[in-house]
Amino acid sequence: MTATHAAKVPSMGMVVAILVLASSTSIMTTDMYAPSMPDLAGIFSTTPAMVKLTISLNMLAFGLAQFFYGPISDRFGRKPVLLVSSCAVIVLCLACTQVTTVEQLIVVRVTLGLAAAAEAVLGLAIIKDLYTEKQQVKVLAVLNMVIAIAPAVAPIIGGYLHIRYGWTTNFYVLAVMATVALASIFFFLPESTTPDSTALQPKRVLSSYGRLLINPEFMVHTALCGFALGLIFVFVTGGPFVLIELLGVRTEHYGWYQAGIVVAFIVGSFFASRVADRIDMQLMLHAGGAIIVLGAVILVWVILFTDISALSITASYAVMTFGMAGLFAVAPSRALRSITTQTGSASAMLVGFEQTTAGLAAVAVSVFHDGTARPMAWVSVALVVFVLPLLMSSERLNRRHLSD
Repeated sequence: MTATHAAKVPSMGMVVAILVLASSTSIMTTDMYAPSMPDLAGIFSTTPAMVKLTISLNMLAFGLAQFFYGPISDRFGRKPVLLVSSCAVIVLCLACTQVTTVEQLIVVRVTLGLAAAAEAVLGLAIIKDLYTEKQQVKVLAVLNMVIAIAPAVAPIIGGYLHIRYGWTTNFYVLAVMATVALASIFFFLPESTTPDSTALQPKRVLSSYGRLLINPEFMVHTALCGFALGLIFVFVTGGPFVLIELLGVRTEHYGWYQAGIVVAFIVGSFFASRVADRIDMQLMLHAGGAIIVLGAVILVWVILFTDISALSITASYAVMTFGMAGLFAVAPSRALRSITTQTGSASAMLVGFEQTTAGLAAVAVSVFHDGTARPMAWVSVALVVFVLPLLMSSERLNRRHLSD
């Protein structure tokens, strides 16, 4: 935190509240309306595959945009970018309520993903700008909890709103949340950095990202995060159709199944934090990866060789997300320990690559929709095929790091 900013910084509680509101709104724009998706096929007289693209392409755009917001905020400042992003989210959420075709909804949702991605990158940047390392830990603990809880709460709220008031109500609620976030940012959030007029020079940006792409330790652990997150995006995209349309789960109850998966992640995160001081970090990474692979194998077996149920699919994913807690506790730090400079670019690359890879997995589930749960199984297999060699590469890189 610079001296020019010190006098303007509000209480930590105020900054956390603003970032929590902005981040949760951003995250909830991706899948709050997920329980409505099976009904949208009838409303727009289209196919389930097209409806799935409204969420999978949104997620892909959300991931790709994060590569750009880091340099843009370095050039113009964090606060102006957040204000423009919040205004765009309000307009685009309202636009979602006015569409008359699924093609229009896809276009608006992709644009919404591009706009809403700012908070995912800039919240972390603001925390690093304003606070000491110890303070950052406290703020990030709260922010990460929201990031974990928001995907669980969003479809629960969305399901009940859909049944009672219709699917467009979800976007009116999101517009109101974004409006409150906009006002809070405008009146109470300080600018946390000094704009850098050279930050957007193409040569500088490309050089920064290029060095990361040829950094094996960074890319291996970043890819691990992306393929693991992809397994969750498979559920978020395909789950509503399988659970609601195929297995008869009531729309307003769907969110509770997704919440169960998130709870497993929270429990795993608590367990990982408790044992972190007592076991080797590389062991935790491998244990998390092994549990993820086990959950994926159980999912494939359940889908291909049993009479599937909503509970068996959810339980399979719960195993995976429990393992993801250990992997996500270690892999990002393993990626960033190889970085001595360009931390901002590395953070944007880490989150952007992770979200983009997961978004591509969601698109694959959409494209291969066949009215069954099999596409979820096959895409999960493809993701796990990448996870296994990446875990082995991580082990080799760790041994090399220890020997240096």
